[in-house]
Amino acid sequence: MSTRLLTALLLASLIPAAGAGPLSAERRTLFFGHDDRVRVHPDHGPWQAIGQLETASGNLCTATLVAPDVALTAGHCFVGPHGRLDPARRFTLALDGRNSARHAAASRVWLDRRLLRGLIRQGDDLIVPPAMARYDFAFVRLAAPLLAAEHTVAPFDGNRAALRRALTQAHWRVSQAGYPEDYPDRLMLHRHCRATRLEADGRLAHRCDTLPGDSGSPLLLEVAGQPRLIAIQSSAPDARWRYRADNMALSTPSFQPALRRFLAGPK
Repeated sequence: MSTRLLTALLLASLIPAAGAGPLSAERRTLFFGHDDRVRVHPDHGPWQAIGQLETASGNLCTATLVAPDVALTAGHCFVGPHGRLDPARRFTLALDGRNSARHAAASRVWLDRRLLRGLIRQGDDLIVPPAMARYDFAFVRLAAPLLAAEHTVAPFDGNRAALRRALTQAHWRVSQAGYPEDYPDRLMLHRHCRATRLEADGRLAHRCDTLPGDSGSPLLLEVAGQPRLIAIQSSAPDARWRYRADNMALSTPSFQPALRRFLAGPK
């Protein structure tokens, strides 16, 4: 199977609350030769807007507040067995160890239903064909706001050409933060990891260290002195094919129009 044609996606799975466990050799292969992640406390800057999303079946993903009561994440987080919708249950903000500043129930999820029909299940994994990657995003309306608007993370406001210019100016260095399977209750950051290419369909290839649980996590870029969410983590190749493919995120210009409509819609 060519990972240029079909990219294996590790399904966001139920992660035990017991904490970190040793990673298998296969999991360690997903890092690009070295684990460059560091723990960051989610009490300041853009990190305070990043939290953990739980679905009805217990799947865990990472999500980011882009409005006081709206979290952005990957659409595949809500794909349950047999391709059915797995509803969002709760969003926990500022999770750090066993402490959490606050959480809110999810009241509504929007995702493109084409994603439900287009993903491929292979054992315990999901496959995201490139034709489906453009739909791998979701918006979650929360039952209550969790942050003031000025503390949320603003998505990049520009088209693909503008994003390419911003990446070039930053030497294609971005930062990624999420709640991975080996540290499900700690926010782990890979600072200044390398984005490698921006595809015509909006996919952003990158070499940030991610694991299951990081699905939907933000890739951030400093633009005019402010952190901007430029993409969300979507997929990673099977460990066997790591040498042939980078991770894939979906860039913000791909879903910005849909996000604007959702933010302007009913609460």
